[in-house]
Amino acid sequence: MKAFWAIIKLTFKNAIRSHIFQLLLFVLALCVVFIPATISGDGTAHGFIQISLKYSMAAVAFVLSLSSIWLGCQILSRDVENYELHMVVSKPTSRITVWLSKWTGICIIHLILLLAAAAVVYFSVIWQYNRRDFSKIEKERIDNEVLVGRRVFMPTLPDIDKLAKMLLKKQQARAEELGLDFDAKKEFKVCKIKVSSSFAEILTGQMRTWQYKNLPVEEKRPLYISYRFYVNKVDSSKQRLAHGAWGYGQPKFVEEKAEDGKVSKKKFLGFDLLMERQPRQFMAGVFNEITLPPGLISPDGEVRVNFLNTDIKKAPFFTQKADGPKLLLKVTSFGENYFRAVVVLSLQLIILAGLGCAAAAVLSMPTAVFVVMSYLLFGSIATYMVDTTYFGGAGDVIAYWVGKILLLAVIPMQKFEVTNYVANGELIELTLMGKLFLQYFVLRALPFFMLGMWLYKRRELGLVIRK
Repeated sequence: MKAFWAIIKLTFKNAIRSHIFQLLLFVLALCVVFIPATISGDGTAHGFIQISLKYSMAAVAFVLSLSSIWLGCQILSRDVENYELHMVVSKPTSRITVWLSKWTGICIIHLILLLAAAAVVYFSVIWQYNRRDFSKIEKERIDNEVLVGRRVFMPTLPDIDKLAKMLLKKQQARAEELGLDFDAKKEFKVCKIKVSSSFAEILTGQMRTWQYKNLPVEEKRPLYISYRFYVNKVDSSKQRLAHGAWGYGQPKFVEEKAEDGKVSKKKFLGFDLLMERQPRQFMAGVFNEITLPPGLISPDGEVRVNFLNTDIKKAPFFTQKADGPKLLLKVTSFGENYFRAVVVLSLQLIILAGLGCAAAAVLSMPTAVFVVMSYLLFGSIATYMVDTTYFGGAGDVIAYWVGKILLLAVIPMQKFEVTNYVANGELIELTLMGKLFLQYFVLRALPFFMLGMWLYKRRELGLVIRK
């Protein structure tokens, strides 16, 4: 252990001497100090706090990610190319110990920087928010929608495949009547797209109902609906004020008495639909939020929400996905949710530092950086190929499966993007954190770390030539 900590200290010294690392530290300081102090947002408390958090945390994550990759590649490869490792391995210290201590040192450096930067951002944003002259209503909104950790519930969708098969049968019967050729496999994919798209559209005068399940039955606090509807098409431009009426299902019960007439219980009968008396006006193309009264959760943990399109210009409304609006429930404080975001970013930096060390174990400095950046790029491309493929032809099928195969080995770093969760007041679930740790650290990153250590151990130092 003495050699382990000695190498960590040397790693600290080498990092401080690096001019690139010094430059990145300077950029990091600018991000954490000037971004919260100079951003004004859209002039509202809500816009200010959201944009300040989003930009500040994203900048900190980006700078520290670059620094982790750079130091991981630079320190390990430099020790080999400058013949420093030759002196270390001549002593009773294994190369595995050297690799692990270098990686640990880089991780400790960046975790300290992350904690310091996150603390500065947190207190700077809160201080700026408190000192600005925002109205009481605006501050109440920001306390309720951003400075909080709220669990997100998405509506339950019907069986898309079942509905697509029903539509396919109708089209096939119609084609047989007309004597037309019918490619069932191709048409089924088209039917799935049509069915899925239909749930993202609300026509004039149409009422849409969303069901939310698995809510805590004993919850007595208000619920919130966050929604973003587009007028005519999903496009941020040319949006306007629109009109619609919200409703919700009020659980109804009947009392049942026992034979002795003393003990009674309530039997759940279903939902009564309660609609707003007057349609409300909202801005299309941006996120809006309404508050639902408590007591809407059924004994089965279900909530029903309705929306009626009453647009005066008789335009259809669209959502970006068929999922529909989010149902939100306050679970924890903003401070705890912010801490969870820092934990996720810490895991990201640990992985990036390890990838840099693994690549530098056998490659020269510039080549190692190129390999790590290419690896991360493949992760982003693979995710895009899987998420945006609609199976329009053979090329789409190939792209989808190529992306799927790549995701078995690569790490899509956008999965660690949690700044939007914090900025929107959405809870970073412990299950999400556990999934990131298991899938991307244990199953993806650790095998590369072990491969890097093995290659580092077997590297022939006599072949290293000073340039």
